[in-house]
Amino acid sequence: MILHLTLDIIIGGAILGAVYSLVAVGLNVQYGVTRILNVAHGEFLMIGAYLAFFCFTLFGMNPFASIIVVGPFMFLIGVLVYLLLLRGMVKSSRSGEELEFRSLLLCFGLYFVIQNLAIVLWTANYRGYEAFSLGMIDIFGVSFEINRIVIALISIIINVFLYLFLRFTKAGIAMRATVDQPEGAQLVGVNIFNIYAISFSLGILLAAWAGTLISVLYSTINPFMGTPYTLIALVLVILAGIGSFKGNIAGGFVFGYLSYITMRVIHPALTLVIIYAALILILLIRPKGLFAR
Repeated sequence: MILHLTLDIIIGGAILGAVYSLVAVGLNVQYGVTRILNVAHGEFLMIGAYLAFFCFTLFGMNPFASIIVVGPFMFLIGVLVYLLLLRGMVKSSRSGEELEFRSLLLCFGLYFVIQNLAIVLWTANYRGYEAFSLGMIDIFGVSFEINRIVIALISIIINVFLYLFLRFTKAGIAMRATVDQPEGAQLVGVNIFNIYAISFSLGILLAAWAGTLISVLYSTINPFMGTPYTLIALVLVILAGIGSFKGNIAGGFVFGYLSYITMRVIHPALTLVIIYAALILILLIRPKGLFAR
């Protein structure tokens, strides 16, 4: 019995941690590069979940394969949102602090617009994949849904590719240069406003991919599902340190294990209590986050 519970916690916590890290990494990229505080992050996650669901129900597309469609489409949506709503604000803001405050207000309004538009278009009814399952797998006597294993693997693969993109591609290097030395980046020919657009849109793409996977993980898609994940993403960005990729991954797994242990061993209702208590403790020790430089 103890062995079964231990295996359940090890694997279940890892699955949840991988998903949490993917949920937060999009917001970390956005805020870390642009200083746009996108509190509507979870609403784009929710749109990604709905798009994956409709790809499955209308076209019979495997939800995992639908990320090929959902990702590019949501990247274009991100570009459109940035150009129409945020570009003028970014250019007119005289400091990062001013941009944070103004973008917070704008994205807070965007949060309500997207959520209420989703209610009008798709109603507030819960939706889910009633007929989609890859079966079960037995690991040392403990059964796990293959869906959950695949979700964790895809989350890890996306994070690895994002790391390689930021580390080795010209666009990724330009994004990191914009964070570290925006004036210096401009002096060597980097158009930081194009980098801001790419970074914001990349964050939307990552949020939509997270929504696609979460829609399979919990199969409870509704217009209100994004709000808890916005809070989780904000907490993880604080915990990780702004712009810290390693901290984002580590924080996601810390929260994943804390959440799963609380749900399985203590009580599901205390999950957020434990998470925020851990956040307070970590910030007392490391005020700038786990991996802030």
